[in-house]
Amino acid sequence: MVTLGVLALLDLGRSIYARVGYAHPVSRWQPDPKVYADLTWPPAADLPGSTPAGALIYAQRCAVCHGPDGRGNGPAAPSLIPRPRDFTLGQYKYKSTPADRPPSDADLITTVRDGLAASAMPYFRDLLSESEIREVVAYLKSLSPAFAGPPPPVLAVPSPLPPTPESRARGARLFTAQGCLACHGQGGRGGVALKDAKGYPVIARDLTAPWTFRGGSDPRLLWLRLTTGLAPGPMPSFAGTTTAAERWDLVNYVRSLGRTPPWEPGGKLDGPGQQADLTRRGEYLVHAEMCGLCHTMIDRSGIYRADDYYLAGGMRVGAYPYGMLVSRNLTSDPETGLGRWSEAEIVDALRNGRARGGVLIPYDMPWVLLHSLTEDDATAIARYLKSLPPVRNLIPDRLGYGVIETLIAKLTRPLPAVPTTFLTYADQDYGQNHGPLRSRPQTLLRITQWGVLLLGIVAVCFAAPAGRRAPRRLLSWLGLVGLGFLFVVGAMLYDLPLLTVIPAEQIAAGATAGIPEPDQARLGPERGALAARGRYLYTVSSCALCHGNDGSGGLKVSWKPMGTLWTRNISSDSATGVGAWSDAQIARAIRSGVSRDGYQMHWQGMIWDHASNWDEEDVRALIAYLRSLPPVSYRVAADRPPAPDDCEVYTFWTSASHTPGCR
Repeated sequence: MVTLGVLALLDLGRSIYARVGYAHPVSRWQPDPKVYADLTWPPAADLPGSTPAGALIYAQRCAVCHGPDGRGNGPAAPSLIPRPRDFTLGQYKYKSTPADRPPSDADLITTVRDGLAASAMPYFRDLLSESEIREVVAYLKSLSPAFAGPPPPVLAVPSPLPPTPESRARGARLFTAQGCLACHGQGGRGGVALKDAKGYPVIARDLTAPWTFRGGSDPRLLWLRLTTGLAPGPMPSFAGTTTAAERWDLVNYVRSLGRTPPWEPGGKLDGPGQQADLTRRGEYLVHAEMCGLCHTMIDRSGIYRADDYYLAGGMRVGAYPYGMLVSRNLTSDPETGLGRWSEAEIVDALRNGRARGGVLIPYDMPWVLLHSLTEDDATAIARYLKSLPPVRNLIPDRLGYGVIETLIAKLTRPLPAVPTTFLTYADQDYGQNHGPLRSRPQTLLRITQWGVLLLGIVAVCFAAPAGRRAPRRLLSWLGLVGLGFLFVVGAMLYDLPLLTVIPAEQIAAGATAGIPEPDQARLGPERGALAARGRYLYTVSSCALCHGNDGSGGLKVSWKPMGTLWTRNISSDSATGVGAWSDAQIARAIRSGVSRDGYQMHWQGMIWDHASNWDEEDVRALIAYLRSLPPVSYRVAADRPPAPDDCEVYTFWTSASHTPGCR
């Protein structure tokens, strides 16, 4: 009885410490507002009614990326590649004016109205009137002194040269002579990571995919790009080193590189997700996937610390009844990250949830969905993670609840899956670099429990009075065997479903079984290949985690900085899903977080800041798959702005909850 009492007290101590051990972050981070600035949500909710129209529209539509003061410092900016434009510099890539002059009003109006193709910059032609577009353009111009002078001249585009073999041959020689190979590579495939004027990453354009040209692929626009350059990006102006006719030769050569789009007859998928260089493929996949969502710490409003702490872990995650844990450091640091892990070990953790002898919690780390990763893609991700600059951030062990509480909680939930009810994700850093790990007290409690249990067994068997020592009779032996069996069953239940004896394939198959397969025969070869790729991305990019295997959505998220929202129904249902949306509207929601009706989604609610990095081919593949999803008639509640009853800590419900707020 004494043994059982002491064990129960120690067990209670484990449950208590699981709740208080990681109650406070080790360090706090708040970015310089000039680099990344907080916003009140919804955008512009804090502006007075007398705010001029242009400033109001800018705050509502533009500030989440470009920042409240136009520096390109919006709270969603850290995940975007390339970073949003800094309007205070007065430098714009897509224009019709000389390289050293600002764009014309017509250039800015075109960009706001039509957006930039295959990028996070959305079109607003269906949401803003022509007068509203002119108002916001006037406001943009007020942010930079570059527009203080007279209107800049518009370049006259000379008549194009016919795209003859001779012209293309001259263009090919110029392509080499002008140094284009250094960035765009042999054959124009691009993909090289470069830096813009602020040192942020810019990916050299794949010239074989004209559908990705941000400013359009019309020959006259290409001639302008060669003439004006793409400042503040690394693409220079060639006006001083080539003649107008030579730039037309270059245009003709670049246009000859274009391949057949994968959605047209004879086309095939050949974007960055298929590139042979696995490190670069892994970089693409990691930045477009949701890895950074948990493995990069955030500030109090959800801004990622991506410039110096990208994928360094440190986010506290609550997953009841599994405990409190801190997201892993995925950088190449040998002491605290993955520096000493082999590629095979990382792949095993990604695809099978096996991490050096243990099983990862599938409700926290969605390896049951990542199990569908191809071997090449998983290896690509592992290789890229191994190439990341090392960041020292020591991650403490998971704090589990006591055995008694855990067993009771699991027995009251569906077995064997034992799902969580909700997950919590705390801002700031819970990793540490100095002092003893905060997981040590619970480790000591667990070791002490084993010691007490052993001493209790010895006391009962050998230290008790001669007449009370056990076991002495067959019944006592049978009782001990029964207790031993219950102990084994309890130990398995305590770890369920985190048991290495359960094949990863079996767990993953149960999690992905309800994700519909597209009807290849009905879709045809090209669209069928797109939809198949879309299903793959829908699974491994964890769309199914939030929107459900059938796309019906409805899961709740609550957090004071953004309010209460429910994941959308993205099935093909016309009334309650996206069946009535155009492809362009779906693409805009994926990349820019702008809904069909103009509603701006929070980047921590719908991870469009990460999804903006998907290539055009993959975005179209996702759309093709969403079109193939069977319609589910399920109307999701409208989002609610921040309210006092929202959660202090970001909370994601894994089962249906229709009540707004943190309850």
